[in-house]
Amino acid sequence: MKTHVVEHCCRGPSVWLRRDGRIQARQALLQLSVSRQRWSAQAIHDYSFDYDHTAMIFFPRLHIEVLGDTVNRATDRDTGAVYANAGVPTVDSLFARVLQLISSPHSDLSVQYNLALGYPARIVVDSTIADAGSTIAVTNSNELPKASCPLRWAG
Repeated sequence: MKTHVVEHCCRGPSVWLRRDGRIQARQALLQLSVSRQRWSAQAIHDYSFDYDHTAMIFFPRLHIEVLGDTVNRATDRDTGAVYANAGVPTVDSLFARVLQLISSPHSDLSVQYNLALGYPARIVVDSTIADAGSTIAVTNSNELPKASCPLRWAG
C-alpha cells in the first residue's frame, strides 16, 4: 500500500508521502493529526459543504449543513431532494475515515487537506480489488453565520 498526503488550498504547496512501511504510515498519521488540530483550532461547529462521492455505486451530489457538529440537513444538489441524516458525513467523520484508510492494507490512499482550515478536501482510494476505488471531494465549505442557526435551549 502507498499513501499520498497532500496539503493544499487553491492549488497551494503539496506534500506527497509514499507509504513504504511504518515510517510513512507515521508521517501520514502526523499529517492527519496536524490537519485535525488545525480544524479544531478554528472552533467551527456550524458549517456547510458540498460532498461528492464517486465510486462504482451511485451516490447523490450532496449539500450538507452541519449545526453543532451534527448533520442538520443533506440536500441533493441536482434534484433538491432532502435525505435522511444517517450516514451523512461531517468533517469529524471524514477525519475518522482517513484514519481508518491509513490503517488499511487493502488500498492506496491519497489525501488532500485544506491548508486554511485543515479539513480533508479530497480523499482518493485506489483498491487492489478491481473497480473498488472511490473519490470523495469536499468543496464550497462555508461557516454558517450564528444568526442563521436555530435557537438552542440552555439548561
